[in-house]
Amino acid sequence: MQIAAIIMAGGKSSRFDFTKIEIEYQEKLLLPLGDKYLIEHVIDAILASKRINKLIIAVSSFTPHTKSIIKRLNLPIELIETPGAGYHSDLKFIIKKLKLGITMTVVADIPLIKPEILDEIINIYFILNKPALTVMADMRLFNQHGLTPTIVFTSENDQKKLIPLGINVINGDAIDQQELDQAILISERIELIYNINTIDDYFKLKKKFENF
Repeated sequence: MQIAAIIMAGGKSSRFDFTKIEIEYQEKLLLPLGDKYLIEHVIDAILASKRINKLIIAVSSFTPHTKSIIKRLNLPIELIETPGAGYHSDLKFIIKKLKLGITMTVVADIPLIKPEILDEIINIYFILNKPALTVMADMRLFNQHGLTPTIVFTSENDQKKLIPLGINVINGDAIDQQELDQAILISERIELIYNINTIDDYFKLKKKFENF
């Protein structure tokens, strides 16, 4: 079965303060981390996955340098330019345009991600047998590592505070459904909570990366 992964790389990065750092390109996904750009770490993890056999990177007019640099990598990647109308709108655009089936979506700013984590999530998706799966973490995990999430949901049953981690799996055939039967996977993997939205997130990531 072909499973595609989409890296969403077309956002405005409006919450990131580029005035506090000197970098060549003012695009969040081109922040340096080790000897690579932020997005390259995510690309490497997906290409090393045993379950994913197609990688699509969605860019927009907001990320022209990201698009150029991805082209220069000369890797088996399909680039697609989206309208930049927002995460869900752009995702629907891609899935319908490329006629994708089972699809994993991954935000481009979780550079500690590993291929085995991606494979584990896909395996759980098939075990749970729902049209969609979203990966979340308990607020407790963020607190333990001194991180502040930007979006917090409260679960209906036990009133836990849950944070979406930017990884989802969906059956593309169901993309037009108004309400999907969705499973939630609560992950304890700390690699997934270092999602870079602000300059403070980036500084904490660099410190974690050096000791990872």
